Amino acid sequence: MPPRTLATSNGTKEAYIHNACLQEFDFGIQRTEACLTLNVYAPENATNLPVFVWIHGGGFFAGSGAEYNSMPFVSTSMIHSVPVVTVTINYRQGLFGFLADEELYGERSGMDNRKTTGNYGILDQIMALDWIKKNIAGFGGNPEQTTVGGESGGGISITILLTSSLVSKGTFQRVIVQSGSMWPAIMDTLQEAINNTGNVLRTITNCTTVQCLRNLTGNQILTAQHIITSKRFMGIPAVPVIDGYVVDDILENYYARGNFQKVPILIGSTANETASYTYRMFGDKVNSTQVQEFLKTLYNATIIDEIPTIYGPISAFDNPFTYLNIIYTDAWILCEARRIAAKFSSYGLPTYLYTYNHLVSAAPSWAGVTHGVELPMLFPTILSYYYRNYTFTTLDQQLSSSMMLYWAHFIYNSNPNYNGNPANWDTYLASTDSDFVTWTTTNDGSL
Repeated sequence: MPPRTLATSNGTKEAYIHNACLQEFDFGIQRTEACLTLNVYAPENATNLPVFVWIHGGGFFAGSGAEYNSMPFVSTSMIHSVPVVTVTINYRQGLFGFLADEELYGERSGMDNRKTTGNYGILDQIMALDWIKKNIAGFGGNPEQTTVGGESGGGISITILLTSSLVSKGTFQRVIVQSGSMWPAIMDTLQEAINNTGNVLRTITNCTTVQCLRNLTGNQILTAQHIITSKRFMGIPAVPVIDGYVVDDILENYYARGNFQKVPILIGSTANETASYTYRMFGDKVNSTQVQEFLKTLYNATIIDEIPTIYGPISAFDNPFTYLNIIYTDAWILCEARRIAAKFSSYGLPTYLYTYNHLVSAAPSWAGVTHGVELPMLFPTILSYYYRNYTFTTLDQQLSSSMMLYWAHFIYNSNPNYNGNPANWDTYLASTDSDFVTWTTTNDGSL
């Protein structure tokens, strides 16, 4: 069901305990179906400050806003005189947030008695943004200066929020999209979604009615989700849906027509996005034949014939795994990030594009700068999720501070540059396709 607003209360609730929505992964945070909470990080005595709303990633089946402790980000912004209020939110995951079912669709649970199913997690995000708009002033934030940021599934969510007719203009004033341009593989048509989630859940649980589905326990749904996950692309059990309510077309068409909210954008990705996914399929010792066969499952014959012209022959690479991920990363995220940046730039909107290419010493040799590894630079408390027993080097700390400040200045005035920044970040222009920042290190160890 779509989320429902809580009744207004004049009392004070002492909200000290974080939670996460039900999911298979245990991050050490209490998991519950009553999970639609958010976390506000504000400087003491904050007044009318810009707001940064963070939508976490996790493939639409994992993660929590509580993972992203924003105190370091807020502290850095305060020290450098660009103080912000940060809000991290929860939204329902997996089958709890993205189950599409024919009978649920027929219940007309959307506004104005409209049909909807499969996008409950996105509706959670929309409700959170509406709540923030109405209430953030009470925490010292300016509701008219809100930036929505997110990574992976959170970044994809932002590209949906930018196009959905359910999101009122003025809900946010700028966006930050990190590794979130994974189109079109990350969205199902309504019938695909029903076949992949609702029908399979009914088969696994022997449910023939919606009431039966509603009577299932959380653990029963997670057990079914595990089975679905094992058969889905990249192990993602459920994704957003073209339901005709939240979304009524493929995202490429929205942006091609110019049907999106015209706001400043900061967008980018890591240099080797796909390695963590392809490693699960092949390991790092994939051979040339496996690479060629895998590429044939993704692209038509015309594209396959062009690949050696663009990238060179696979024999020129010491490891076919490297060749695979260069191609797959370009197709999966980098090219789409440029397409989005080009579209925003074409409307004269402040547009900033980046590639994150900083490799920490603790990274596995096969991984390179893979999906999500920039996150500890903005949220240092999650470093141990990526690299156990690793602590930031001086260079890591310098990069972390610089990235926080670029982000904070963009949140402040739609321009990430600041006095003393390590490099000037020009706006992106599709005509040159060269005005973007690469986060990396030089031979002498500087940024």
